[in-house]
Amino acid sequence: MATPRKDIFEHQLQGTVPRYTTGAESHVAGSVPKPPKFLSKEARKKFKQLVKQLSDRRAVTAGDGDLITIYCSTHERWLQALEAIREQGVVVEYERLGADGLAHKVEKPNLSLKIAEVAERSMVSILTRLGLTPKDREGVKPTSPVKPKNPPPPPDSCAGVALELDRLRAEQAEEVTVEQPQEEDIDYDKLLEGLDEQA
Repeated sequence: MATPRKDIFEHQLQGTVPRYTTGAESHVAGSVPKPPKFLSKEARKKFKQLVKQLSDRRAVTAGDGDLITIYCSTHERWLQALEAIREQGVVVEYERLGADGLAHKVEKPNLSLKIAEVAERSMVSILTRLGLTPKDREGVKPTSPVKPKNPPPPPDSCAGVALELDRLRAEQAEEVTVEQPQEEDIDYDKLLEGLDEQA
């Protein structure tokens, strides 16, 4: 029989490194599922609560909606069974027909106990799959970041746009430059001779 895998906390306590990958990002982008309309008000509230918890951990996608819906329906059934157990008790008297055809009262465990137990097992199974139990939370890979609706252009095209902008700016600068009048060539020797003659 194989040795059970240590969780991340056991590795930290023992100073060992897990061989399995933890913290690796999933290639699936995160998204928030919406609660179906057929859920009751309380079940919808539970749905939104679970989605918020998973969303905060970056561990929910639209594909998880059905699993969360099943959990919420089962949770509602579990609450109804618990309410029936509270009202009727754990042991209930039932009428049963005997071999003589007469009704006899028999004490039996409340039928709602079985419903509650089945619901509890189902809910724990779903919580495990969603990574919402202490043991399983580290095994869920976070979803990749949500891609924006209008992603920026790839880096190569950005460089091309920058070069084109620089070229257009250079052309515009050449058009705006006003030609400066050129200074006439001044013959300083003649100018000095003229000044000498005047003196």
